[in-house]
Amino acid sequence: MKLSIDDVNSYTKEQFLEAFGTLFEHSSWVAEEAYSKKPFTSMNQLHEQMKNVVESADTERKLILLRNHPDLGARIAMSDHSVQEQAGAGLQALSEVQHSVLSELNQKYTQTFEFPFIIAVKGKSADEIIAAIKNRVHNSYETEFETALREVYLISWYRLEAWMLEHMEEER
Repeated sequence: MKLSIDDVNSYTKEQFLEAFGTLFEHSSWVAEEAYSKKPFTSMNQLHEQMKNVVESADTERKLILLRNHPDLGARIAMSDHSVQEQAGAGLQALSEVQHSVLSELNQKYTQTFEFPFIIAVKGKSADEIIAAIKNRVHNSYETEFETALREVYLISWYRLEAWMLEHMEEER
């Protein structure tokens, strides 16, 4: 049986966190704080509330959120969402040359900004991702901080969209 927004609004806090606590990488606090904003009129509004939670957080908490993301193409343990997303972009099957280039760029990026390069990889190839990091590593800190947050919002939306496809009836 598919769920409706009313079903989501009736979730206990534990059910809500189980369903949405992983939308923001290793940052269940976002869903936890959004839970208090119920009832939601739509899944889009639920996501907007989650974004508002992040936007109202202090800079340090936002920075921790950014730092919770893995390096792209890294061969490390990461969340199930990240594994699937990176595999979908071919980042788990990089050539040695691509892996070396991406590793070097990730290191330079992280040294520059003190958080990992974040991009919503859905629909992007490894070469497009490498081109993006080459361009973005030259941004100012402020520009890149805001860009990374926008990418986090897009990643969380894609994750929520996947959840909705699996669990929800179409919203009217």
